[in-house]
Amino acid sequence: MKSEQCQAIVLSTLDYGESDRIISLFSLEQGRIRAFAKAARASRKRFGGSLEPGNRLELTLQVRHDGLSRLERVEATHGHPGLRSSLDALSLALYGCELVEALTPEGHPLPRLYRLLTALLEHLDQGTSNEADRRFFEINLLNILGYRPPLESDALRPLQNCLRTGKFGLVNFGDDELTIAGRLLDRAISSHTTRPLNTLAFLQDLIEPRK
Repeated sequence: MKSEQCQAIVLSTLDYGESDRIISLFSLEQGRIRAFAKAARASRKRFGGSLEPGNRLELTLQVRHDGLSRLERVEATHGHPGLRSSLDALSLALYGCELVEALTPEGHPLPRLYRLLTALLEHLDQGTSNEADRRFFEINLLNILGYRPPLESDALRPLQNCLRTGKFGLVNFGDDELTIAGRLLDRAISSHTTRPLNTLAFLQDLIEPRK
């Protein structure tokens, strides 16, 4: 296997054996990949706290397309400390990571989606989050993956505007528009996921009552 340098966002981690971890990564160069991190839990020196969901890494991998890649080292970590100061922001960040993991094929680069997830994490690093941020992320994700639902209705105009701007926080939703958009996006996402999203119930409890 050839070693490659990649930029990647940690989507999730899974403990393996007594000291290892399997890391789900969404990389700019390789798309979604899974990597084996030897002794990740036994030695803080090797990876430190870099292998946390939502962290953006510069790393060296031995890439395999027919199994687990091997994480050799983390060159740099771009954390988002603001996420840890706000439960709302953290819950949406984890939901965004889980949604990308659930909907993307393995081993297919999706640079637009990588930039979208990066923009979400940077926005949430400011420590604030609301339902409009969630819907902005979802409609752009669905559009990138080719799953965008029809948006002809006037009540869905804010979602149309979400596709015209590349920045969070610029599109305003009325209460009714947010409800209608939410129902549409929830149906669209559930039709393309094969398992319940673990972060969704927690996210709804935190954010939706504050719409």
